[in-house]
Amino acid sequence: MDAPQEHTVPDSAPASDAEDERWCMAVRLLGRMERRLDEALRRRHALPLSEYRAMCALSRPESGGALRMGELADRIGMKDSSVTRLIARLEAQGLAERTSWSGDGRAVTAAITEAGRRRYTAATFTYRSALGTELDAARANVHLADLADWVRTAEADEAAG
Repeated sequence: MDAPQEHTVPDSAPASDAEDERWCMAVRLLGRMERRLDEALRRRHALPLSEYRAMCALSRPESGGALRMGELADRIGMKDSSVTRLIARLEAQGLAERTSWSGDGRAVTAAITEAGRRRYTAATFTYRSALGTELDAARANVHLADLADWVRTAEADEAAG
């Protein structure tokens, strides 16, 4: 078996100890936000965050009504095998369906059903309310304030534009 290839970016310096520590802090804090979003969705809608995110990606106009499983995995930050199991759970609830990709019977796509769209729409207010609360809390954290401000500012700019 070949050894893994080292991935390098030309002219990039390795991260410093301080950069590594800041990155670890950001990951921990964002993980906490993810847990709180998941808790809110589960409590109000019995819907895990991962399933909400999948339905969100499938609902977007740019998805064209369906996404190949690998593309869905990329969009929601999961492994292909995990997305396959996630879509199977949504399919069992009537919230998504799998079909063959046109032109390639080996490739599988996932699409949201009408029941899935209704469930996603019902959960969106809860998700966005919890996200707003968490972003406001993050603004008080010295390590996340810039990120939270950027998310909030871009949101305001899009609404105005």
